Amino acid sequence: MRSVAIATLVVLAAGCAAAQMLPQPPAARPQLSSKECGVNLGKYMNMDPETFNDTLGKGWREIADKDSCLHAAADLLELYRRQRAESWVANLAWHEAQLRAASGETAKAIELFERSLAYSRATAFENGDDSVIYAEATIAFLRGDRNTLEAKRAQLAALPKPANWEKSIEMFKLTNPGEKPPIWPMNLNIVDGLVACFGRTYEEAYPRCEPRPN
Repeated sequence: MRSVAIATLVVLAAGCAAAQMLPQPPAARPQLSSKECGVNLGKYMNMDPETFNDTLGKGWREIADKDSCLHAAADLLELYRRQRAESWVANLAWHEAQLRAASGETAKAIELFERSLAYSRATAFENGDDSVIYAEATIAFLRGDRNTLEAKRAQLAALPKPANWEKSIEMFKLTNPGEKPPIWPMNLNIVDGLVACFGRTYEEAYPRCEPRPN
């Protein structure tokens, strides 16, 4: 765990330095305050991590689903992450980063994405390289680095399917009847959206960009 923490600090230091040279991002929608978005800290801080982070329509997602409340949801995630869920830090940081990026807080989003990237790199043997490449592609999009983004897209598309992939899909179908199973490479459709919407806001590009009519 100590080596992971050291790696995280090194990546964060590099990310902060790079953030100072970011291109001016597209303007995001104005955001409402936490009070205006109905954030009840007593309610959310007492939720277990799985409900708060992974249950549709509950936890931070309940706030993020409201119009102009992405910033409020990100603040709620940050507070929960700092006070409640040490074992969920990487997952919570990733979701907070997505909300920061969508609400126009590009530098802070990159810092959080870098934190999750450090964790993904440290656990790549267990989780595979796809999560690392996906994170690198996301950061490249936010930094306005099209060459790196396209290179990461090609790298992700070329990943060989894991040996146990088909068995994992069969298990998914058994445990999640009626839900669409994931496809390989995972997150390639999202990265395709980042490429298609390069130069536009993260909120427009994620989860899948809809190209504007000519």
